[in-house]
Amino acid sequence: MNKNTLGMALVAFILVIIAFFQGGLPLVGQGFVAGGKTLLRVFPLIVIAFIVAGAVSMLISKKMVTRWLGEGAGWKGPFLGSLAGALVPGGPFFFYPLMATLIISGANVGTMISFVAAKTLWYVGRVPIEVAFVGARVTAIRFLITFAIPILAGAAVNVFLPGFAEKIKIEVEHLQARKGEQQRVEGEEKQNGGVQTD
Repeated sequence: MNKNTLGMALVAFILVIIAFFQGGLPLVGQGFVAGGKTLLRVFPLIVIAFIVAGAVSMLISKKMVTRWLGEGAGWKGPFLGSLAGALVPGGPFFFYPLMATLIISGANVGTMISFVAAKTLWYVGRVPIEVAFVGARVTAIRFLITFAIPILAGAAVNVFLPGFAEKIKIEVEHLQARKGEQQRVEGEEKQNGGVQTD
């Protein structure tokens, strides 16, 4: 079990204890039911997201990713990452696996920071909803004020934290390798009828 899983398990345990003292077992049960409903709702999205991420890793060459989103892209990297973040549909269960796949394929970490920031600030699919609720003027003002943030965020990571960016890339590669190893072991167990052989 890795540190992230242990950390989340600890947070979950603390929250269960707090819920128990506030409302007893009924409140704890309500929390589990609410969590289960959320899991059932997002599980298909998670499966689809990993399928898309896997397909992207097969269809897009490392040379292409490195050229357009990697170190060689220069100042264009954060801009192109921001543009991709604005256009790519789906929620976090979709674009984070895609982000990890692109990083492993050679995309610069700063460019991927721009990708995520633009997903939050520039996403075009949210504009009609925003206009409908707060009007075109407020939407335009919000967009103009936040326009430079995704590009600057990615550029700042590239300029001021190059070593940190490299560490992130290595960590993502390790996480993906560990996930791949887990899937391989699970596949072997299924082939052996759920029984591990020495």
